[in-house]
Amino acid sequence: MKFILAFSICSAITGFCNNTATMPKEYNTWAECVGAGGHLIVDLSIKLEDKLNEEKLYLNYFCNEVKKIDKPA
Repeated sequence: MKFILAFSICSAITGFCNNTATMPKEYNTWAECVGAGGHLIVDLSIKLEDKLNEEKLYLNYFCNEVKKIDKPA
């Protein structure tokens, strides 16, 4: 089973969240995906600190199981 990391940037003022973005890497375990999400949030918080403060933005993330579609034989 593989997992993909998705995240969005939201406004604490309006309650609106931008379109969800996904990371191109697939993770082998749920814990690996969640850990990568934590690192992503920390990295973006540092990189976007001024924008987050000025616009009262926050970041959220989640992991989804990658659904494999069986191809007909």
